[in-house]
Formats: sequence, C-alpha cells, structure tokens
Amino acid sequence: MVIATGRINLKLKTLKDLKGPKGYPFVGNIPRLDVPNIHRQFEDWSDEFGDVFRLNLGFTSQTVVTRPSIIQHIYRDRPDGFIRAKKMDSILRDGGVHGLFNAEGEEWELHRKILAKGLDVKHQKQFYPAMLKVIERLYNKWSKDAETGEPFDIQRDLLRFTVDVTASLAFGIDMNTLEQTGGAIQDHMDKVFPMIFKRINQPILLYKYFKTRDDKDFDAAVAEMNKLIDVFIQSGKDKIKANPALKANPSNVLEAILNAAEEEGDFGTKEVRGNLLTLLLAGEDTTAHTLSWMIFLLTQHSDAQEGLRTEADEILGAHSWMTAYDLQGKLRYTDATAMESMRFKPVAPGMLFQATRDVVIEEFKFVEGQKVIIQTRAGAMKEENFTEAESFNPKRWLKESRCPIHNTDASSPFGGGARFCPGRNLAMLEIKMVISMLFKNFNIEMVTDHSDIREVLAFTMMASDYKVRLSKRT
Repeated sequence: MVIATGRINLKLKTLKDLKGPKGYPFVGNIPRLDVPNIHRQFEDWSDEFGDVFRLNLGFTSQTVVTRPSIIQHIYRDRPDGFIRAKKMDSILRDGGVHGLFNAEGEEWELHRKILAKGLDVKHQKQFYPAMLKVIERLYNKWSKDAETGEPFDIQRDLLRFTVDVTASLAFGIDMNTLEQTGGAIQDHMDKVFPMIFKRINQPILLYKYFKTRDDKDFDAAVAEMNKLIDVFIQSGKDKIKANPALKANPSNVLEAILNAAEEEGDFGTKEVRGNLLTLLLAGEDTTAHTLSWMIFLLTQHSDAQEGLRTEADEILGAHSWMTAYDLQGKLRYTDATAMESMRFKPVAPGMLFQATRDVVIEEFKFVEGQKVIIQTRAGAMKEENFTEAESFNPKRWLKESRCPIHNTDASSPFGGGARFCPGRNLAMLEIKMVISMLFKNFNIEMVTDHSDIREVLAFTMMASDYKVRLSKRT
C-alpha cells in the first residue's frame, strides 16, 4: 500500500537514488562513523548531500532525514506507517525498558491510556507539595555552595533533583538523593542509556553471545533497579489494599497505574515495572540534561539571564522558589528560554524508525522495512526555518515578539503526533522550578571554559563535565 502526501512528483526518489558519503567496500561508512558525535556528522552530511541522504552500512543502507516536514509526517504516521526500529526495541527490552516508549500498536494504546492517568495535570497539582520539598533541598544545597564560593558540579545536583522529583511523583517515595553523599541509585541509572546506545550502534549484537565486563555491570545495574521498583510496586499494592479509597484517588503515579492495570486486566507486573523504569530513567535523564544545557547557554548570554531574573522577581515576589503550581503559567520568558535552549541543544537529536509499508512522502518513496534515521537539530538551525537561526534569542518564542520566520515544525523537542511525549508538562514544570529559583537567588559563573564543554551522545545528548560557581544575589 502506498500513501501519497505532499507535492506530486513524476519521478519518486528511492533509497538507491539518494546521495551520501562515500564508503569502503563491504563496510561502507562504518569506519567513518564517530558514534559519540554521530549527530554532528549527520548535520554536516545533510549540508553536503541534502536533507534526505543515504548512509551506507556495508551490507545494508539507511535513510537519514533532516527535513522538518518529512520528520513531522513520520511522527504523524505512527504506528501505521512507521514504528521504532525492531533492533532498538529488542535492545531496550533486554535493558529492562519495556513500556510506553517502545511499545507499538494496540500495546502502545494500552500503555498510553494507563500511564496518562498518572501524568496528567490533575495529578501534578496534587503531588506539587512533595515537589516543593525537593526544590527547597536544592535551594539549601546551592546556598551552601554560594557561601563557600567553591566551584562545583551542578550537573550532579540537577540529575539528583530530577530523580527525587520523579521518585516522589511516581512512587510516593522521598528518595532524597540530593542529601546523600554516596552514589545512591544514580550509579545504577548512569549505566543504562550509555550501554543501550552502544548496543544500538553495534553492527552485530555481541552481548547476546558473549558478555563483557561492561555488559555484566549493566545487567547488574538493571537487576538492582528492578529489585527496587519491585519493592515500590509491592508497597503500592499494600497501601491500596489497606486503604481502598486510593482506588478512586491515587496518591501517586504508581497507584494510578496499579489501579488502571487492575481494570484493564492485560497489564501485568512486568508491564508495570517496565513503565516505571522507563519513567524513572527518562524523567531523570532528559530533564536534567536540558537544564544542564540551559545553564551552559545562559552563562554566555547575560541579557537572557537578566530577563529570567526580572521575571522571577516579579512572579515569585518575596519567595525564593515557585510556591504555587499555577505560577508556572506566568513564567513565560522562562518557558521561552527553555524552548530556545532545546532548539540549540535537543537532548534527543536523533531517532531510528522503520517503515511498516510502502509510503510516499513528498518526492521520496520509503519501502516496507526501510530503516529511517531522523535528525532534528539540522532543520532547527536553518535560516529557512528561523530568523537569525544561529542567534540565541528566547524572545522568538513569545507571541508578541515572534520573528518573521518561525517554523515550530523545525524544533519539536517533545516529538509530535500521537506519540507526543506524555512527560512534557512535568519536564517543563521541573525546568521552571529550577531555573526561576536559580536566577531569583543566585548569580552563576561558568568556571570551566565553554570551549572545553562538548556534546556527548549516549542515547541522549549530554554535556561533558563542567563546574560553576554561585554567589548570592544582593
């Protein structure tokens, strides 16, 4: 079946018609791939060979797409026309990630229905008081850092903040990793996404036949995390049994999922565990790295910092942080700064899909089974999509100061279509809480030279280690 969309062309381009980087016999472009920087390679090759080009992987080839209109079509045509690549799904499941993120078809619809009940705005408002405890701890920690004036690793704090918020929201557990001196659960979580990314980029999945030390460490980390989540699940079941009122008014996402799972019948402990692990990993990783990139960018743009301070002073008033949930809607410049930061530094710059049928999109034909890599930042940094695209300008996201060219399809950090990220509202809430508290109370200075801070792709795109110095605002 062929579905035609977009403009009509007399001659459709297929995979064999596409240009691409020159490869070697038998191995194609594999020796040239710089995996930790592959997203940047795709951007460079897109400039050279076009916004739809061919990647030669020896005995197979894949299509790389950076054109925003085609990317948006792929988003909308899921799961009927495109699904996540089967190799990725297999690797994710081996890593214990079996939930909304990688489910497809009817299975995805069931996961989405159940998980959405715990991530909606109603539940976020209900859980907000618990989040206030976490932001207060972060404020106290940064106040001590400001008093000493010593450089410190702020990325570590951001990761632990998001872990604590997710654990509180998802499990009703006050994990409090912010005030722990050891590695806590963070040591286990840090092993998951880098190993999944490494396996995705292996031509042959050697771990299925031979386990290296890293593979064994990864398996042990996943096992420990699943043990912890199983304890949370049993605790949630015990609470519901002891207090049946929680069936109608769950106090956290876990209880909401357990209730919905009981109603659905086809949703067992394995599915509950997989979704909770996915929520914990994704909630920690993506939000914390976005905050890290925001700080990286803002310490280079004093005008944007002043905009954040002015807004925080006005909206937060005499308080040091966002004391009421509804205040987030008033932090419009903070929201705009987050969107601009994600345009420059999307933490998920690429994804791998597979066509489930023959599909025609604009002048290209994708055949059933064809693997497609999308790279989102290339289009976001083009003048054809954003006025002065290379300029960091949060105001472009405010309606009253929008630039002449502003193509939101070219910057969609939370995806699109039916598979739009269900955790978007929570991520933006955490970002507004942290950034408004930071610039309301502190001055921040980057100690590490900006030119030494690199993009590191390990499933998500994170910043290499850096240190900052805080001082109290006078």
